[in-house]
Amino acid sequence: MLIAAALLLTIGTVFVARSWLNANKAPSVTAAPAAVHTKVLVARANLPVGTFVNEQHLRWQTWPDNNLPETYLVEGRFKQDSLYGAVVRRGFTAGQPINRSQLVKPGDRGFLAAVLQPGFRAYSINVTATTSIAGLVFPGDRIDLLLAHTLKGGGGQVSETVLTNLRVLAIDQTVNDQTTTPKVGKTVTFEVTPKQAEILAVVSGLGRLSLSLRSLAKDKAEMKRLVNSEDPLEEPNARRGRTYTRGSEASVLMGFSGSGVSVVRGSNKRDEKVQE
Repeated sequence: MLIAAALLLTIGTVFVARSWLNANKAPSVTAAPAAVHTKVLVARANLPVGTFVNEQHLRWQTWPDNNLPETYLVEGRFKQDSLYGAVVRRGFTAGQPINRSQLVKPGDRGFLAAVLQPGFRAYSINVTATTSIAGLVFPGDRIDLLLAHTLKGGGGQVSETVLTNLRVLAIDQTVNDQTTTPKVGKTVTFEVTPKQAEILAVVSGLGRLSLSLRSLAKDKAEMKRLVNSEDPLEEPNARRGRTYTRGSEASVLMGFSGSGVSVVRGSNKRDEKVQE
């Protein structure tokens, strides 16, 4: 009986101890699943309105995959180069994910209006292979506009620079400034002030207009001043041409005007042209 009682007491003690240990056992911690990350397209630097997007403006950045908005452009599902040549319609800050609704691509409605700086206008003129520098002018280049015409009243032929430092927006209907293949277009569109648009409307009917390409390296300071100007229309006359060349300066034969004098010697008379 004593042995049986000892066994029962031992079994009871083991049972109580096991129950107590189970009740005070620390809860098991289930490891949380590792966060999934993906890469989305973001702005490499601040992109203000009117910026032509190129490779230097974009980069892929790791981004948490939790509740990723559908508007984000994900690596592997989107090609970055498909945005090259598009224009920023609403500005991006550095590191901000790119949203296609804030960009406008060539051919989209409102594209040219997005390219223009505030206060400027778009104006087009007809050109040929000769007057457009054999197609070596591209969107984004800066040019001077030359006018060749004949003065009335025997003034002879002249050539003058009527406008300077005009920004080329498009060649025909092409606004892509990334291409390196020359294209001979029939129409060139410029970014001009309202006053310059009036000047172009007049000079287009006076004679032949030609483009003179400017050096980007030489004009960086001037371009920076124009782009960063608070009022782009504050100096509409500063970008008008101030030089001209008469025909007599280009050709000696054009140094003779159509007028002259009559020389009479006795019964002989002859007409002599007088050099200007």
